[in-house]
Amino acid sequence: MALREIGFDQYYQAEQTGWVLYLEGATDLAILRAFAERLRHPATTFLERPFVNYIANHPPKARDHFFGLREAKPDLVGFLKVDRLESVLQVNEFLVERMWARREVENYLCQPETLMSFAEHFSDPEHGGTLFDRTDKDLQRTAMKSAIEAFILPEALKNRSDRWWTDTKASDDFLDRVFDRFFQDLGIPNLFTKTDYHRLVPFVPEAALDAEIKETLDEIAKVAGRAHPVE
Repeated sequence: MALREIGFDQYYQAEQTGWVLYLEGATDLAILRAFAERLRHPATTFLERPFVNYIANHPPKARDHFFGLREAKPDLVGFLKVDRLESVLQVNEFLVERMWARREVENYLCQPETLMSFAEHFSDPEHGGTLFDRTDKDLQRTAMKSAIEAFILPEALKNRSDRWWTDTKASDDFLDRVFDRFFQDLGIPNLFTKTDYHRLVPFVPEAALDAEIKETLDEIAKVAGRAHPVE
């Protein structure tokens, strides 16, 4: 990809940051930020205002963009994290390519315990609950329990090793449906969409924080630490 096709603003950001982050979409960045803050991880600083390019889960698009920029900034480094794909990613010392072991990043925050905790506390003032003062804790728990049981396979509910937990597209096929049902049962418009799913991160139980989350943040911090921004 020629630099003129990328745009001067992209070149400028590459010069200023020295590294570029490639993700499927903006919700991935929001979730990574939330996990970094939750874990008090050094990557928090790098994720505040990164040079990020959203590639709709298409690694070749990232490679074209990245190596196009490297023609102008030869010491540019990058990190790519995409939803799980059937294709094999490439190995390159300049652009680190990774995919989630589970279907997508939302699969790391859709545990029943996470959703039940959210249901119990989302209307608390510290979570912006003034909009939901018509609800009560018992009703919230009952509504979420009903939604979970409606959309998780019974076998998966009994067995956390079931492939449902890793193979289901958690955002579209589970969380979207759960929250539609949950708010419908509460008699409240559903204002909690995919762009809000990062707000589930504080409710993930400590024991359910998958090691891959920290490993991903470690790699982001490592790549960003190799950057050589313009002085």
